[in-house]
Amino acid sequence: MRVTTTMAVHNLVRNLDRSYGRMVKFQEQLASGSRLNKLSDDPAAVERSLALRTELRNMEQYQKNVDDGTGWLELSEAALAELETLFVEARGLAVQGATDTYNSQQRRVIADQIDQFIEHAVSLSESRYRGRYIFGGTQTGEPPYAGVRSGEGKLLDLSATGDTSGSIEREIADGILQQVNVPGGDVFEGSLNAFDVLIDLRDALVADEVSDVRASLTQLADMRERISSVRGVIGARVNRMELTRNVLDRMSIEMTSILSEDEGVDLTATIVNLQQEQDVFQAALASGASVIPQSLMDFIG
Repeated sequence: MRVTTTMAVHNLVRNLDRSYGRMVKFQEQLASGSRLNKLSDDPAAVERSLALRTELRNMEQYQKNVDDGTGWLELSEAALAELETLFVEARGLAVQGATDTYNSQQRRVIADQIDQFIEHAVSLSESRYRGRYIFGGTQTGEPPYAGVRSGEGKLLDLSATGDTSGSIEREIADGILQQVNVPGGDVFEGSLNAFDVLIDLRDALVADEVSDVRASLTQLADMRERISSVRGVIGARVNRMELTRNVLDRMSIEMTSILSEDEGVDLTATIVNLQQEQDVFQAALASGASVIPQSLMDFIG
């Protein structure tokens, strides 16, 4: 078979293209730090890499959900801890007001203190996390409770402005939801609630009704127990969030390590390969330059 000049040129160009393509590939790997820059580099590895990256994105979202939910729960717990302390102090004042040694004037002074506790309880019921009212159920845009006041500005009654029983949840793993809010009704509504217990105590002190003040001691203790119970539920949820966060962190580290192994470039080997390919390319160019012109002259002659 006779090798023509055209065939020689085509072979040379084809080999140069292949060599140049390998050089470009090595340069891309060095520049990007990844050996997978297009599907043809390693189809199976690229498929694994894409799947891992999808999982990592999902875990990043779960981590954000866990952080947001944990923040919501921790603020709820802090508000209820303060409310529970308030009831401990209120009961201490009620014990004083229930003694026969106190007169009506002294009970009125205690009533003024309890009135401040009522205002503080309202303030706690309006606690917000990132601008959202945490005790408003799913209706987080407006204060959950509205009050009726006397001509002197004292709160006489408070009621929910909407449905505060809604549940707010966060997806913390694939298909796993965790409630992050405490419905206001668990503390501030019902036959025994924070507002009414304090208002009843204040009114009994103002009216100098010692028997009613004594009766309030049981309600104050029950209310404190109710708040403590809700705090226990919150604590269990926070613990679960922390455990989930730890698992997500470990999985993220492991997947990132696997991804690095699949995509990572051996810098030393790649630099050596690039240098060798450059040498091959330059040698091919030199060889072509010396052979092809002679063939062309022979052809023209």
